[in-house]
Amino acid sequence: MAENKPKLEPVLFDKSVKAIDPESVRKVKLPSGVMMPIAAFGTFHSDWAQEYMKDATLEAIRLGWRHIDTARAYENEDVVGEAIKEAIGAGYISSADDLFITGKLWNGHMAKKDVVPALDNTLKALGVDKIDMYLNHWPWPNVHVPGASGDYRNPNAVPYIHEDFMETWGEIVNQKKAGKIVDVGISNHTKVTLDLLLADVDDFSRPVVNQMEMHPLFQQTELRRYMYERGIVCTGYMSLGSPQRPGRDTFKEHRADMFDPRILAIAKEAGVTPARVCLSWAAQRENKTGGYVAMATRSDWIQENLKSATEDILTPEQMLRISGDDTDANPGIDANNRLIWGQVFLWPEALGDWRVLWNDSQVFKTRDGYMKFKESFQRHYKVWQETAVSVPR
Repeated sequence: MAENKPKLEPVLFDKSVKAIDPESVRKVKLPSGVMMPIAAFGTFHSDWAQEYMKDATLEAIRLGWRHIDTARAYENEDVVGEAIKEAIGAGYISSADDLFITGKLWNGHMAKKDVVPALDNTLKALGVDKIDMYLNHWPWPNVHVPGASGDYRNPNAVPYIHEDFMETWGEIVNQKKAGKIVDVGISNHTKVTLDLLLADVDDFSRPVVNQMEMHPLFQQTELRRYMYERGIVCTGYMSLGSPQRPGRDTFKEHRADMFDPRILAIAKEAGVTPARVCLSWAAQRENKTGGYVAMATRSDWIQENLKSATEDILTPEQMLRISGDDTDANPGIDANNRLIWGQVFLWPEALGDWRVLWNDSQVFKTRDGYMKFKESFQRHYKVWQETAVSVPR
């Protein structure tokens, strides 16, 4: 007779789950001097979770989360704002000032004229007069319609053009000067785009955070170290592999961190869940210099995800088994298994290869430089089509 196992409900809010003291949650000191909680409650969603986002965010605040990660692209800033208002009414926090809120400028608002209205709308939706961390969400202004499938392509998409990006960045910095933003940061930047940005900013205008994909099977250690050496604190999204992510971001090449046998073995040794192992690794790695974003819609999971920011449960030996040390004896488990390919942002010259988004092979300093490349590419591609046996399309 088969054993009857209880079904795990993806949504289960239970007020009997005890809150964690927010003061016990570790913080990192940003270059500005601001202390940022390393654990951020994420509000990115799959379609099924959108209707639960207000309750999940409210429950996260009740349970001790004080860093909330939002974005215009998630289409729920107003819902998060409602949760913050209800949390104040319930006495979980005295005001929104008790929270560290991260927001993001959406790709579709990267035109110079759109930055201020976009930020003002974010502040209004959240019900705050300033935001603690404002990130430029992606390095390029390429947009896709809400709910777009993985094969969607915007014919007007372009690669990173530094001249254009600096116009956007300048407006973001102006809002910091105006007091609407406490700290500025970036997201999904690469080595080359970071170098270009840092060459053109002063201390006041420097980004202090880069949010990027990081999890045990996609560690990005080299890039993380490179950014940290330049005063950029890195915090990771997809920290749990986002098993409920939208279908357009799911591919047969993907592997699940929480089902990796080495993660499962460490979880058994430590007497915790695989999720706890993944987040504890994120919190403890690289001398505890970064952070993580995690989302859940169950009270027990929300609480457990925060615990990783309060205590170290992984031994140095277990950390070494996950991270490795660049030796044959300790290879670690990094598999370069990127989950967010970003293929919906591809421009025509990328020829459908999502890796071009990340490998810095098509980065341009000026608009004129890109236009020269574009014209040259079109001529070359025409000849290629006319003469080659097989041409990527």
